[in-house]
Formats: sequence, structure tokens, C-alpha cells
Amino acid sequence: MKMHFTVAVGLTFAAAALAVSPLSARAAFPDRPIELIVPFAPGGGSGITGELMKKIITEHKLSPQPVTITYKPGASGQVGWTHLATRKKEGGYVFATATASFNTGFVFGKQVQVKPADFQPIALMLLDTALLATQPGSKFKTLKDVIEASRKNPDSVRVSGTGATGGEAIGTALINDALKIKLNYIPFNSGGEAAAALLGGHVELIISNPNELVPHIDAKKMVPLAVMSRQRLAILKDTPTMKELGYDVVYDQGRGVIAAAGIPKDHQQFLVDMMKKITQTKDWEEYAAKNAMTVTFLGPVEYGKYLEDERAKLSKVAQTLKAK
Repeated sequence: MKMHFTVAVGLTFAAAALAVSPLSARAAFPDRPIELIVPFAPGGGSGITGELMKKIITEHKLSPQPVTITYKPGASGQVGWTHLATRKKEGGYVFATATASFNTGFVFGKQVQVKPADFQPIALMLLDTALLATQPGSKFKTLKDVIEASRKNPDSVRVSGTGATGGEAIGTALINDALKIKLNYIPFNSGGEAAAALLGGHVELIISNPNELVPHIDAKKMVPLAVMSRQRLAILKDTPTMKELGYDVVYDQGRGVIAAAGIPKDHQQFLVDMMKKITQTKDWEEYAAKNAMTVTFLGPVEYGKYLEDERAKLSKVAQTLKAK
């Protein structure tokens, strides 16, 4: 009788073990290195951001496994993001940094091979913005002066920026649409060329990411007029936002991370938690302040909604740019 009981109990536990084996057989994530794809060349803003993320993860022991970085530049980030989408089966073992170009590619890209549904937003971690500046001797002392001049004589106020469909072109289009004016946006191939155009007196204004203009402002070669952020930037604390000045224009350029669609929930949650911890470090805060960005954390659902809203905004801007 005793032997019969022992066998019965043994069979019961064996059956229970088999019943839970699909779950227990999968090792806790991560059990091998995680790969972070940076879809731009080393040394640029995305590369620096990715390297800092890796450094913080290592130094703060945020992952039991190391994070490695793979650079996949090309087509304004589309090469790297397309590569990420092809590695769907790897789940959270591969993810990528995402910039504003992630969204602009879907709206302006002519040969984009992926779609938003191919990706899972993980976290928004930083917000970049745009800054309008002029020369010290300019007749435009305030943003109001610029707007009044443009209303009196459309296209008379020339604005330099980088690229025909990049962040600067979009920012200018948003201003024109919201304020019903017509600033004359002139695209250049690089931020350096756009700055030289203002410094050389070939345009009246420049629109750019704040961190590119701060050195010129510190050198007294440029004067900031307004930022398009939601709040003032610490590095430009005396420069008002457009909203402060009474103009309802905000332009965010989000920086975050994404994974391929279909990522297992436990993988996703691990990455979300790790990204949130990164944004809470002093290193991240200092990096954002130094580069005139704002630390902002949004999880998967909120980040996905943010990306969706931005695409809708960009689609409207695209029609404006096509009409030019």
C-alpha cells in the first residue's frame, strides 16, 4: 500500500511538471547578450546616445547580460530599421534607437520597405526641438518682428536649415501653417552650411536643433529668438518658447527605442524597465542638458500614441511642402 501511494504521488508530480514545462523550459530573459542597433554612422547623435545607453547599463548593472552595439547606417536610418524588422524571431534580443527620421521615413520616404506595424515602440527617452535664431545686428529683435515682416511681405524673410524634408523644413512649415505666414525656407546640405548662410548675411534666420546653435550663441555670433519646445531649455533659460510668446506651435523630435513587432511580453517589459532606469540616472540628465534636450519617458502605449500623432502631423505638413 505504501509503495502504491509513493508511485501515485510520483506520477502526480511528473504530470504537473509536464504541464508547466513549456513555461519553465524558457530561461528568464535575457540569458545571452542583447544587441542594440544604431541606424546611423558612429560619432553622430544617435551613436553617442547609443554608446551612453550601453555605458549606463554596464555601470549601473541594469542587465545580467551585456549590451552590444551594431551600426547599420544608410537612407536616414531606414537601412537599420528595416534590418531590425527582419529579425522579428529574436524578440527582445535585438532592438534599435529611434529618432524623428523613423517617422519621417514613413511619410516622406519613397522606397521605405517597412511599415509602422512592423515595429513595437518600447520607450521614448528624450525630446529634441528646434530653435529660431538671427544675427546680433539683425533688424529682427523679437519673433513678433519676424512674423509682422512676413505678413507684410510673404517670402521676404529667408530661413536656412538642413534638408528639404528634414526637421528644420517641418518646423518651418508648422510655423507657417499655424501663424498663417510664409517664411521662405532655404534648405542646405548640412548644419554647417545653414549656419554659414546666416553668418554671411545670405538669410535672415536659421532654424536648427538647439545644440548646433548654442556654440554660435555663446560666441555672440547668433541671437536666439524662440524655441519650439514645450518648456524652456536649461541651457537657454532666457530664451522663451513660442507658446510663451502667444503662438501655439510646438515641435518635438523624439528619441527612443523600438523593437520588432511580436516581441514577447516579458522581453518587452524588461527593456521598458531598463530604459526607464536609464532616464533616471544623473548621466542621462547631464547628457540631455548639455545637448539642449529634455528627459521625457513614455512607455510602449504612450510612445506608440506619440508616434501615431506625429505621423498624422507630418502627413499634413507633407501636403504643405508638396504645394510649394
